[in-house]
Amino acid sequence: MSFWSSQSLISRLPDLVNPFDPNRIDSASYELSLGDEVYISSFPNTPQKDRKKVFLKERETIAIPPGQFAFLITAEEISVPVNAIAFISIKFSAKAKGIINVSGFHVDPGYKGRLIFAVFNAGPLNYHVECGQRLFSMWFADLDGADERPRKKPGFVSIPTDLINSPDLVASLPYLAERLDEIDKKVENYSTRQAIIWAILIPISLAIIVSFLKPLTDRFVSPLFDSNNSNPTLVRPSPSNQPSIPQSETK
Repeated sequence: MSFWSSQSLISRLPDLVNPFDPNRIDSASYELSLGDEVYISSFPNTPQKDRKKVFLKERETIAIPPGQFAFLITAEEISVPVNAIAFISIKFSAKAKGIINVSGFHVDPGYKGRLIFAVFNAGPLNYHVECGQRLFSMWFADLDGADERPRKKPGFVSIPTDLINSPDLVASLPYLAERLDEIDKKVENYSTRQAIIWAILIPISLAIIVSFLKPLTDRFVSPLFDSNNSNPTLVRPSPSNQPSIPQSETK
């Protein structure tokens, strides 16, 4: 496998890229631009009727929010020869701002059509894309022969509706944050209700326990305290009652 040089791109791409601009060839790669369609992923609970593509005019911009996915389509139509393969990527200027390509990184031999990039904004800020912006890079490489199983399925003309209508495969970060907030509120409400219930039950339980134990304490414990508190008087024998001790006489 050998990659096409800038000279090969200049001579071969006019038949493979439409529209073709030789000024977009740079360091053995060709720069592709953003087309007129963009789809920003919706929350999983968004109604189907509200999931819509955005159609951009020339030089019009749209923001990809942090933590959101987007489908971006190229303005150019690509034709990959059956004896070659193409590689695609997001340009570094977008990667540096947190835009990540989460779709495929190659184009099959025999593919004909526009390219769709699935991207994710992993950055902390909105990332604005512009219709006609040079946002993608593409490289071509030769295979060791014509591929016997090239792609025959028609390529993309626009962003298909099945990508829009299907449920989002991965929940976006804002949606997950929203769900966490809802869970926090539920836990807080539950804790508050539990505190109120315990504040009511504890005094009632103590009153029931005291009322149940009081007859037992009055019957068994109180007499013990009464007997301990009594002070019985010790009776000492009087002198008259003491036995007399005989004294021996002195002879």
